Amino acid sequence: VPMVAPGNVQVHVINSTLAKVHWDPVPLKTVRGHLQGYKVYYWKVQNLSRRSRRHVEKKILTFRGNKTFGMLPGLEPYSSYKLNVRVVNGKGEGPASPDKVFKTPEGVPSSPSFLKITNPTLDSLTLEWGSPIHPNGVLTSYILKFQPINNTHELGPLVEIRIPANESSLILKNLNYSTRYKFYFHAQTSVGSGSQITEEAVTIMDE
Repeated sequence: VPMVAPGNVQVHVINSTLAKVHWDPVPLKTVRGHLQGYKVYYWKVQNLSRRSRRHVEKKILTFRGNKTFGMLPGLEPYSSYKLNVRVVNGKGEGPASPDKVFKTPEGVPSSPSFLKITNPTLDSLTLEWGSPIHPNGVLTSYILKFQPINNTHELGPLVEIRIPANESSLILKNLNYSTRYKFYFHAQTSVGSGSQITEEAVTIMDE
């Protein structure tokens, strides 16, 4: 098997899901056989928005021939990763380079896990929601937009409310009685808005 590990391993994080790794080629005489390529082993150490450590699944990408760089796609935003590089000949893999740590930046969150509308009165509705399963960063706020829908399915004026990220319910007051409303709801990180969840509800006609 090859005798030495690739040196000078460098990681360039391109965005929240993609990184580029570079390394110096090993001297050909240390390959001790036919140079087939380089293998990059990489794995997620932790998600930076959740401190829990799960079972670590190592992923391997093989770059054929005498390449000295490769792309690592499909990374998770706002996470800490480790990687190392090994050279491969027809017999097997050489030793691993020292582990290199890199972090991906925040991304936009997934949609809120649910939006439930309860307790209709003449002029109010109660909204409850769950935070995104994949926050992909630090949530900064929720954005709620809503508008009335009349009997001919025309949409009325759109109202927008920004809600602090630590809230999980809201009572909307001063609504019109016996009116159907459509709600659009999404979470935000500093990077931008995640995908929205929509729901409809009706205030009651009379007490």
